[in-house]
Amino acid sequence: MNKTRIRIWIVFISPLIILITGNIAARLFTVLLGKWAWIGYFLVYWTMIAIFMAFAGQRDRQKQWFRRSRGSRWWTLPAIAIGLIPFPVLLIPNINVFSSLPLAIALSGFALINATFEEMYWRGFLLDETSHLPRAYGVLHSTIFFTLIHPVNLGVFSKIQAYDPDNPLALIPFLVILIMLSLVYSLIYIKTESLRLPIFSHVLTDIGNLSIFVFRI
Repeated sequence: MNKTRIRIWIVFISPLIILITGNIAARLFTVLLGKWAWIGYFLVYWTMIAIFMAFAGQRDRQKQWFRRSRGSRWWTLPAIAIGLIPFPVLLIPNINVFSSLPLAIALSGFALINATFEEMYWRGFLLDETSHLPRAYGVLHSTIFFTLIHPVNLGVFSKIQAYDPDNPLALIPFLVILIMLSLVYSLIYIKTESLRLPIFSHVLTDIGNLSIFVFRI
């Protein structure tokens, strides 16, 4: 098996490895750190993403991720619109959390770092490395695992995102939103050939859903 084929296989199975490794890390840190488990988990999660991008990614493509968005500027509107979805549901009713400057800075910093890592991997890396296949395949592959990783891994230490065996249908709206986010971010990246708008929108989403506060429940 030549190096190119090995790299393709690494790309193909990398979401599964991240899913499994992340679940183990989430369970381990929940025992060790309690409500601070999210810190240990995300350090493992981001590190796994960085490793796969560094060793299986193509540097020439990665250098183009942050170039100016191409195509119509109208893509800015759906990027902002979908990023603001959680604001009236979670952020505005709980706006008082921003009365603490340190927590507000922590939430903003987390949102920026997480959005950047996730968009570089789930959209940039996976969509670029599957571009030799039909576009639908790459988008579907990315969307399935991006969606699964939230209830399977984050659900370990976040009750809001956890799977409830007594009410499995309660998870459906959450999964639908994740699928929609992934599809829109993928479409924006494909059309603009830049990660600027997906990252910006993702930052808004992570701020709007009060990420680190939800993780500490």
